[in-house]
Amino acid sequence: MPTIDTNLFVGTCPFRDIPSSVDDLRALREQAGIERAAATGFRSIFYYDPVDGLAKDLAEFEPLKDWLHFWSVVNPEFPQIEAQVASAADERRSVGIRLFPTLHQYALCSDRSQEVARMAADRGLPVNVTARLFDGRVAPRMVDQGEVARDDLTAFLGEVAGATIILSMFFFGDVQPLKVDWGKQTNVYLDLGCSKPSSVALDKLGEWFPLDRVMYGSAAPLYYWGGSRLALEGCRQTDETKEAILGGTAKEVLRWA
Repeated sequence: MPTIDTNLFVGTCPFRDIPSSVDDLRALREQAGIERAAATGFRSIFYYDPVDGLAKDLAEFEPLKDWLHFWSVVNPEFPQIEAQVASAADERRSVGIRLFPTLHQYALCSDRSQEVARMAADRGLPVNVTARLFDGRVAPRMVDQGEVARDDLTAFLGEVAGATIILSMFFFGDVQPLKVDWGKQTNVYLDLGCSKPSSVALDKLGEWFPLDRVMYGSAAPLYYWGGSRLALEGCRQTDETKEAILGGTAKEVLRWA
């Protein structure tokens, strides 16, 4: 079935070669059955100025503009956060704001992080909170990406109830223990990211998180696109639920419906 992939990583990775040219992404789209996708460029993550990084990503992948869109990375500790959020809102190929608190070394529940989330909400932009870029077992040793503190994440979610929040690149073990009533926290979505859950884990996911707020993100081509996809296809959830996870929910959240 056609897929909305909410989590591609594209461009030149500073740590290893990944197949991320325009032709590579076209091939990935065909192989994975991607209808549309939201990507993050490595320039946006590692450039000092993420706005400049995004501009270069948009230019490089201009030939894919009909289906490939981008998250706008914002670092709340940098000056002019208002301009960063405004730039994301004005860019038609931007789907929302992305925060990397562990990789960029700032507190998620800081005043400035909360302000970014509120400004994004005011402009109708979802906020993607990313737990990690690398699996800690294989992370480059020069990168100290840390971990999202559970208390910090819980407090942040409580303070930005008016913003649409997507938890991305979290493992289920990061999220399940949180003291959050997910049934009432209706503004929070879960992107499968690199969690690579088993079919058994996906069978039980609905016991602790609402399935109508789960989306599919593969983290390809940095990670293998089929990990979460194959587990999802093999789990015992209904076809309707699988279709929603693979695209229906993302279309609504990213305003692609």
